[in-house]
Amino acid sequence: MKKTASISALLLFLTLLVEVIGTFGIIMALPLIGEEFGLNSVELGAIVSAYFLGFALFTIPGGVAADKVGSKRIISIGLVLWALFTACTGLVTGFAMLIAVRFLLGVIQAPMSPSILKAVGERTTLEYRTTTNAVVLAADPFGSAIAPLIVAPLIAMTGWHKTSLLLALLGLIMAPVIYFFLPRSLPAGPSPKQPAQQSDGQSSPLAMKLTDVLRNGQIWRLTLMLFGISLVMTGFLTWVPTYLTTVKHLELTQTGFAASLPLLVAMLANIAGGWLYDRFFRDKFRLMVIPALLLASLFLVLMIRSGSVVEFVLYESAILLFLSLTSQPIMGLTMRIIPAHVLGTGSGILLSGAKTASIITPVAMGAIITHFSFEAGFGFLMLGLALAVVTSLGIRIKPFESKQVHKLPPGA
Repeated sequence: MKKTASISALLLFLTLLVEVIGTFGIIMALPLIGEEFGLNSVELGAIVSAYFLGFALFTIPGGVAADKVGSKRIISIGLVLWALFTACTGLVTGFAMLIAVRFLLGVIQAPMSPSILKAVGERTTLEYRTTTNAVVLAADPFGSAIAPLIVAPLIAMTGWHKTSLLLALLGLIMAPVIYFFLPRSLPAGPSPKQPAQQSDGQSSPLAMKLTDVLRNGQIWRLTLMLFGISLVMTGFLTWVPTYLTTVKHLELTQTGFAASLPLLVAMLANIAGGWLYDRFFRDKFRLMVIPALLLASLFLVLMIRSGSVVEFVLYESAILLFLSLTSQPIMGLTMRIIPAHVLGTGSGILLSGAKTASIITPVAMGAIITHFSFEAGFGFLMLGLALAVVTSLGIRIKPFESKQVHKLPPGA
């Protein structure tokens, strides 16, 4: 079982890493795209939001598809289509065409994220599921951290159009690797507290159904929490590189390095958050997340008031550290209360919150930055932290729920 989990974690980590590097390429290129097409901050934000709009609209349907079709098949096909539309990004000749391609890329990628979470749930036992998931999802901050170091030199040497074509090759390489080498799901076994699943992945009549997932209040509260956290993370990912380039006057390669440090911190915190939740906080969700969210709020205030690039980057690193410690308990609790056969749907609901925030933030911050300042734009992110704190107060696991989820069968 541990071998299955380890191989799965590695391959799914690499899959997510490819997606993140490809997505980050367009963000690093925003200043150049703005110059080429004569775009303002709101229009640049719309390029990022178009991708997340397509992603958000199809995340829940994508999760349902993962439950019906199978996570491995969705990921393999998705990587091929992702490569196709990433290449198309480099072929656009105008703003409207770029918006359309980015929207379609979001639609294509939407089913892949819940499929990755479902694949983790199918190939791990409950004892180390959150830790394994944290390792896989660490590809997000790690990819965002190394992407500037890879993408910025490529853009400088070849331009952003050709860079998109080169990044598309990564998806074509990973697709057959996932299809042929991702291990089979672990067999599900019966449990006195949880109905058994059939070997073909279909739930027994007593198991949780799609409608049960949609009516689960805990999932929607966790989704709202992730919405608030993603508001902050998307704001940083979208606008920090442009801020460092246009306000602090760093070169593109210097911006890439400065943007990478906080994301490397987030990667380590992501893994630590999963381990801490599995080890110490499985039944103490609020005790772990509320202090972390409050500390993130404090450092956001300090970041906005900072004067130097060094201070800005250090405070941003602290914010991402505490937000990463918070995001893993959200994922872990979702995997505890939603069984594997409908985990694609549950993950789709959860991730729809994150992607909805990703639609709103780039354009909203772009408008605030255009009419006021970058400081005001970063101040907007306090709303996300406040929402996450307030929503977390309503997250409760009853004693019988806690006992039940600990006895889920392997692979459930």
